[in-house]
Amino acid sequence: MFGRELAKRNKLLGIRRERTHARFTPVTVVMLIVLILYVASLFLLFLWAVMAAFKDPLFDFRVNPWGFPREWVWNFSTVFAEFEVPVSTAKRIGSVGMGEMYLYSFLYAGGCAFFNTLVPCITAYLCARFKYKFSRVMHTIVLITMVIPVVGSLPAEIRMAQALKLYDEIWGMWILKANFLGMYFLVFYNIFKALPDAYTEAAKIDGAGNMQVLLRIALPLVRNTFFTVFLIYFIQYWNDYQTPLIYLPSYPTIANGMYTVAVTPSTEMNFVPMRMAAAIIMLVPILVVFLVFQKRLLGNLTIGGIKG
Repeated sequence: MFGRELAKRNKLLGIRRERTHARFTPVTVVMLIVLILYVASLFLLFLWAVMAAFKDPLFDFRVNPWGFPREWVWNFSTVFAEFEVPVSTAKRIGSVGMGEMYLYSFLYAGGCAFFNTLVPCITAYLCARFKYKFSRVMHTIVLITMVIPVVGSLPAEIRMAQALKLYDEIWGMWILKANFLGMYFLVFYNIFKALPDAYTEAAKIDGAGNMQVLLRIALPLVRNTFFTVFLIYFIQYWNDYQTPLIYLPSYPTIANGMYTVAVTPSTEMNFVPMRMAAAIIMLVPILVVFLVFQKRLLGNLTIGGIKG
């Protein structure tokens, strides 16, 4: 009996191995080689940036731009102390250091990511669970805005933000980013659409209202997806320099500071080792987020809290 089961198991394993070997076609081999070369190029560039960050900006880097540092110089403390961005607006005049830019980056990226995740989540729940004509209209609007590109609306958005007193305010950016448009509305919508009615019906029998059903049943079931979308948005807004440059001139983020230093000539921070050190300092929070939450970032967005 045991031998028969073992033979069946070996037969199944043999079939699986044959299928695995059959998948390696010439096209997949070429794609694998291209991906390996791509990853290797990124790793080499990162290694070069790390080595350049520890070189002397005046002598070692000019003589030896590609090799290991002849003398390891700690440029990070100098960059953190002297990395400044000039600010000249109606609200403030002066300069902003890297510590303050870090604070603005966390406030901007964290707040925008949270509200840009919360609003699509709640809107998708309302459209999926309450079957009204307006719910279909909202769903159609999301699809249309994803298909048709909106170009040339930046001047109107700036005028609207200024009229509503949202311009040059970090909390104003939270409100501007709190919209339900985009792909993640569809992700939340499909999850709530697949949610069995037995969950909400049982809660309503126990006396729960619509708000309690949302807070105690719906949101906990999608907390994994919610947190994953939040992390993706946080990384996106952390690297965003264009929006703070336009909408937050008084509160430069660290990405905005990197861009300003890159386009400003004749500054001490324009040396390549200094800029690489500043880039690594900017990379540290994103690297920590990726190493800690890599399973969520690389996992399936559609996995919710429903099992079985």
